[in-house]
Amino acid sequence: MMRNGLEGFEKVAEAPAVETAPDPLRSERSGRVHWVVVMTRAPSQADKAPAGVVLLTRFWHPRDHCWSENAFESLDHAIRLFVDESGWVLRQQQSLDGPQAYELIFEARREDFSRPSTEQMLQDVGLTPQDVAKLLEKPEDQGAG
Repeated sequence: MMRNGLEGFEKVAEAPAVETAPDPLRSERSGRVHWVVVMTRAPSQADKAPAGVVLLTRFWHPRDHCWSENAFESLDHAIRLFVDESGWVLRQQQSLDGPQAYELIFEARREDFSRPSTEQMLQDVGLTPQDVAKLLEKPEDQGAG
């Protein structure tokens, strides 16, 4: 006897045991969250970027109250610096229209912005701004990041 093609489904199924992933926005770090939106783009002739630079980043720096702009050899290099050196957590990455154009959203903490920059630490141990620029292969007028 045919019963609507649902043979074997008479038994009411219990709610499936589902394991959900931890909340992707819940952080293991304590403290107040500060979201950092980093925009990237390819350098133009007007930027006078050093050789090998394929990507420029820009974000608002809350401690310095100004835009922080940096040059990188790749998107991976930029992300690695923000994650490894700044201690940020990459939460979202999306491509935008244009060469090397991305929007990166990082989770940071306010204390992440109170640390001295790499440039400041090197100058604190006695290097001149010119030596720091050479060491970091960065134009002197680019500013701390």
